[in-house]
Amino acid sequence: MKPASATPLTAFIRRLSSSRFNYYFGYVANISLVVWLASRAMAGGQSQLSAAGWAGALLTGFVIWTLSEYFLHKWLYHDVPSPLQVGHRLHHDEPMALLGVPWWLTSIILVLVFRGLASVFNPALTGAIMAFTWLGYIGYCAMHHWLHHARWQWKWFVALRRHHLLHHAKDNVNWGITTDLWDRVFRTK
Repeated sequence: MKPASATPLTAFIRRLSSSRFNYYFGYVANISLVVWLASRAMAGGQSQLSAAGWAGALLTGFVIWTLSEYFLHKWLYHDVPSPLQVGHRLHHDEPMALLGVPWWLTSIILVLVFRGLASVFNPALTGAIMAFTWLGYIGYCAMHHWLHHARWQWKWFVALRRHHLLHHAKDNVNWGITTDLWDRVFRTK
């Protein structure tokens, strides 16, 4: 990946994404969104989903997230010219910097996506699936932080860290962050 050039767009994206407040408050905002989405499956203190419905939402949400993580990273962060690509280039240039998509932007997009989907599909199930999908996103954010800043020696963590750092060295492989499953499936490992 070519280094981010010094353009007004790059400077603007750096300002939006590089504050410590944005980076850490993103976790608070995102956990709040998970709670809000999951609460869409509740009415009068009662769950609108069965235990099997919740389990299905959990499985569906994590499959959706891991696939989204793979394709968003591959296409939106690397292939398609966009502000997200510019921000990701900044990360490749400074892998230890605390950069994050602005929390308010992801919040607005997530609420709008929920509103759109819930107008077509069952709002309770939509909220539960999206809650677990977004929980996957939070896991991705935390795992990506740890891959760059932690030095844990657990075998699975060392393997995942090696997988991700190879992406930084050779940025046309290893698109998964929380798992290398889709890199194995699509042979991009």
